[in-house]
Amino acid sequence: MSKRLIESKITIKAPIQKVWAVLSNFDNYHQWNPFTPKIEVKNEIGSTVGLHVRLNPKSSKTILQKETLLKWEEGKCLEWGIKNSWFVQTVRIQSLKAIDENTTEYYTSDAFEGPLTGLILLLYRNKIQIGFDDVCTGLKKEVEGL
Repeated sequence: MSKRLIESKITIKAPIQKVWAVLSNFDNYHQWNPFTPKIEVKNEIGSTVGLHVRLNPKSSKTILQKETLLKWEEGKCLEWGIKNSWFVQTVRIQSLKAIDENTTEYYTSDAFEGPLTGLILLLYRNKIQIGFDDVCTGLKKEVEGL
């Protein structure tokens, strides 16, 4: 079965180090990230990542999604996902690419595979896409406003 992808990206007018400083400061996600306003993570590959996900941007209600930290490449990339489930496996990527010294591209995606991928995407694809787009916009506004 092939992977199914949800993705979003945005160009931010700031140096990559400044974008990374905001992206990797999980204590302040509530200030700019409407989709995942709280994340509990430590920089240790294999550790649990607690994602408090808001599927409805008009609600304050979040659901707790537990995933595993897969990659932490300082200044460039974060990855977490679900690897040990029979019904769905995921890999969420958040990466930064310097376009020039004052411009950064932020990219985020979630790749899904497994027997229940079709059902999960039928139910949640649009909400996840809106959430990812909102993360891009929120990160851009937060970084460019600093």
